[in-house]
Amino acid sequence: MTGNNVFFLGHSTPDGFSTHLSDDINSGTFTTYILKGGPGTGKSSLMKKVAAAMSETEDPEIYYCSSDPDSLDAVVLRKSKAIIVDGTAPHVFEPKYPGVREVLIDLGGCWNIDRLKNNRENIIDATDRNQKYHAAVKRYLKAIITLNDDIMTLGASCLNKPKLDAYCDRLCAKLFPKTKRPQASILHRQISSITPKGMITHSEIFKDMTIFKIDDDYCAVSARLMSKLAECAASSGYDVIVSENVLMPSGAYQHIVIPELKIAFTSSNTEALQKSASASINALRFYDRYSLKGKKKRAAFDRGMAEKLTYEAIEALKTAKDIHDELESYYIDAMNFDMVNSVTDELILRLKKSV
Repeated sequence: MTGNNVFFLGHSTPDGFSTHLSDDINSGTFTTYILKGGPGTGKSSLMKKVAAAMSETEDPEIYYCSSDPDSLDAVVLRKSKAIIVDGTAPHVFEPKYPGVREVLIDLGGCWNIDRLKNNRENIIDATDRNQKYHAAVKRYLKAIITLNDDIMTLGASCLNKPKLDAYCDRLCAKLFPKTKRPQASILHRQISSITPKGMITHSEIFKDMTIFKIDDDYCAVSARLMSKLAECAASSGYDVIVSENVLMPSGAYQHIVIPELKIAFTSSNTEALQKSASASINALRFYDRYSLKGKKKRAAFDRGMAEKLTYEAIEALKTAKDIHDELESYYIDAMNFDMVNSVTDELILRLKKSV
């Protein structure tokens, strides 16, 4: 599915799955339809059909799964004030106000339990193996983030903050005309994530944007600059979309987008963004180069190790995905998809009535 509103639901962290969709779910603005059921029970297909049907009257936000980047994890319909989300692990959602703000849709009611029991041991074994590989991914991510945090700390110790902040102020004055509007919103959306297919960026959002690419081997300039730019744009009355870097310490942005102004900033090395960048910001000028010389060897070691561990994390995600596919095969064999289609049609009808 294509469009400017295409993201990941969230990303894996050393402490588990992280997503900001909970902010919308807990806001009280939406009716949230929580899908339950095992792998291969049709949750993603249901959401794709809902998104296609509702695109006639609004522009759905599409959220893909970082563990399986071809599958959907959520669809947000802001005009209809509805969210449809996969509520199974690793992103477990449970109703707080059942039937009032949240509606459970249990696709487990569409499977043949006797057929599943025929593969009982296979399902248990595959589930346990899948969880072990995801646990390994968490350990890799913890190590990668620690290494990148060390690089950022090295850079921060050599950072010329007054020079960087003065540059940021000039850039804000140039790019973000002041308005009389109140403080705007900073919206969290996961644009890039680590997946079994490697690092993926949903670059659709950058279409027709003026993109400023920040070249920063030490991460400290880009982290400080992007945070300040996001705050400045929001305080000037422009909504800002921010996307965290999944391989950096929590809160470090990889992308920021100001849709109204068609301006974006990225610290990503994604080939697509490299080619489409309108301008580059050389972060080296904001570091004390003499002090930086003594940090180069250690930073190079950190980068090398982080790169190797990122490869291993992706390999572990690939294996976990293969095992997940095996699990799906057992459930697909036991599903009555005519029943799933009926549930889907009923949901679409309900959503269309709410518009």
